[in-house]
Amino acid sequence: MKEKVLQRMNKIVAALLLLIGVVALTAALRDLKFGSFAKPQAGFAPIIFSIGLIIFSAINLVIELFRKNSIPENLKHVDWKKWFLYMSICIAYVFFIKKIGFTVDTFLCLLMMLKLTGQRGILKPLIISAVFSVILWALFTYAMNVALPAADWF
Repeated sequence: MKEKVLQRMNKIVAALLLLIGVVALTAALRDLKFGSFAKPQAGFAPIIFSIGLIIFSAINLVIELFRKNSIPENLKHVDWKKWFLYMSICIAYVFFIKKIGFTVDTFLCLLMMLKLTGQRGILKPLIISAVFSVILWALFTYAMNVALPAADWF
């Protein structure tokens, strides 16, 4: 089963990207106004980008449909356990961002990802995670004036 899925991975990804483009275009057309090229409105970029995604994904899907099924070289040696853990960290990040706040959540998530991807020691990942989290927080808060989720206790 795993071999068959991996052999068709390029076709699956091309089809999923096409589907995402169609869903995004449908949602943008339904909920947002396009405006014009001279005066774009909220739907301008989403509509343009989703149309581009649909076009390029359709071309890619057609190309992939005529190719022989084979396992992509870069998927032959994937550590699926690490991939699953990495994706779980990403999902947890989204879930906890409102509960523990952006800065703490980003720090913890980045620290776990650095350790998962093989960063040795603890001091360097701690410093990287702390500095990156604070820089992002400051950039959003002061440079862009965007309020980030914060925990009540922070």
